[in-house]
Amino acid sequence: MSSTIFYRFMHQKNQSTIYFDGTGINVFDLKHEIISQNQLGQGLDFMLRLYHLEQMDLEYENDQDVIPRSTFVIAKRSPVSVYNGRSQSAARYVTGRPRVTKFKPQAAAIQKAPSLKPETAIDENMSEEDRIKMMFENQSNVWAQAQDELSQHKVVHYKAGAEDLPPPGYVCYRCGGKDHWIKNCPTNSDPNFEGKKIKKTTGIPKSYMKTISKETVEYRLQNPESNESGIHTDENGDLVDAEGNTYMATEDGDYVVTFADSKTWALYQEKQQSAALKAQRQFEQDVTNRAVADNRLEFLDPLATEPKVLKAPIRMTPCCQDMSALKNSKNYNYNQSDLEQALIENDFHCPNCGKEDIFIDSLVPNDAFEKELSDYVALLGLQDPSAVKRSASEALDENQDAKRRNIAAPMGPPVPGMPFPMMPMMPVPPMFMGPGPNFPQNPGSRPN
Repeated sequence: MSSTIFYRFMHQKNQSTIYFDGTGINVFDLKHEIISQNQLGQGLDFMLRLYHLEQMDLEYENDQDVIPRSTFVIAKRSPVSVYNGRSQSAARYVTGRPRVTKFKPQAAAIQKAPSLKPETAIDENMSEEDRIKMMFENQSNVWAQAQDELSQHKVVHYKAGAEDLPPPGYVCYRCGGKDHWIKNCPTNSDPNFEGKKIKKTTGIPKSYMKTISKETVEYRLQNPESNESGIHTDENGDLVDAEGNTYMATEDGDYVVTFADSKTWALYQEKQQSAALKAQRQFEQDVTNRAVADNRLEFLDPLATEPKVLKAPIRMTPCCQDMSALKNSKNYNYNQSDLEQALIENDFHCPNCGKEDIFIDSLVPNDAFEKELSDYVALLGLQDPSAVKRSASEALDENQDAKRRNIAAPMGPPVPGMPFPMMPMMPVPPMFMGPGPNFPQNPGSRPN
C-alpha cells in the first residue's frame, strides 16, 4: 500500500513518480528521492527547488512541510547561492540533515500542543502487516499535527461580492438577453411567460444566414397586426414563421434565419443531369454499334442522318407497315416524336412513300417490334439508364400508395374479452342453446 508523488523538471515534458509509505512526505525527503532517482550526484553545484503546479511563484521553502500524496510538483535546479557567507546547495539533501527553521513559538501554542509521537523509521525486515500498522500510526500523527496547526489559525470570514456581468457573447437562451445570466433572468418569476427555444447557429456559415434584429422580432410578437411573417412559437417551443423557417440566435443576441444554398444545389443538379445524359448517350451508342455489327438494321432510326437506335414509343404510318412498302426510307418503324415532327414539316406526307394526309392521330403503334427491340437489348446485357430511373420512381410511388392503403385500412375484429372467474360454491351457468325443433303436438292432449 504505497503512495505516490508526481513531479517533473521545468525543462521536461514527461512526468516522474516517487513512491513512499504514508499519506504524505516532507520536502526534505522528497528532494532526497528526486536527487537519488535522477542520479544528480552529491548536489554541490546546484540548488534544488520545488514549486506548486498551479502557482509557479509559490515555493516549498520549509524542509519540514508535508506534501500530501498524489500531489504534482515542479522541480527546478538553480545555481548555488551564498547566504551569510555560507553556500546554499543541495548537498544536505544527499548526506546532511534537514534545515530547522528557528522561531519562538507562542506560549499558548506550547501549552496546548499535544505530544506527537515521532515517525518510526522503516525497517526492511518488517512484515507487511507491521508496515500497514505503522502507516496508520503516522497518518494519525500527521492529522493530529494538522489539527493543532489549524487551531492556531485566525478565522477569516469572506463576504460574497457582487456577481459579475456575463462575458461578451453570452446569450440567455430563455429570453435572448445578453445583460444577465440565465439564472437571473427576469422572466423566471413570471408564471405567464411562454419560453422560447432559441437554437444556436453552431456550424452554419454566415453566408447562409439572414440577420434580423431582436427588437424587430419582439415587436412582431407583441403586435400581431404587424406580424407579416407570421412569427410564432410552435408546439415544440421553437420560434418559427409562417414559411416554417426556424429562428436562431447568434453570439450578438440577434436572430437569424437560414436559407438554402440555391447556387450549389443548381450546380449539383446540373452535374447530375449531365451525368445521366452522358450515360444515356453511351448506352444508345453501344446498342447502335452492336446492331450494326449484328446486321440488325431494322432497329435503326430511318430519319437520323447517322446510325442511331430507335427509342420507344415506336409508330408506323398507315400506308407503310412492311418491308415491301419501303421506297425512300430504310425502315418503316419510327420514333413517335420524330415521326410527328417529320409529318408537320412535310405537310403530313409520308416520309417513305410520300402519301398525303397522314395525320398524327392515324399513326399505328408497333408493340411487337418494340418488345423485340427490348428483348434484343436485354440479350446484349446492356441496361437502359432511363428505364432504371423510371422503375425506381414507380416503385417509390407504389410504396407510398401501399402506406396510404394501410393507414386507411379498417381495423381487425375486436379481441374477445377474458371469461369471468368462477366463484366457489357457485353452479356452472347453462350453455347457451339456440331454439330447438318444433315437434308436432296432439290437439287433444293437455299439459301435465
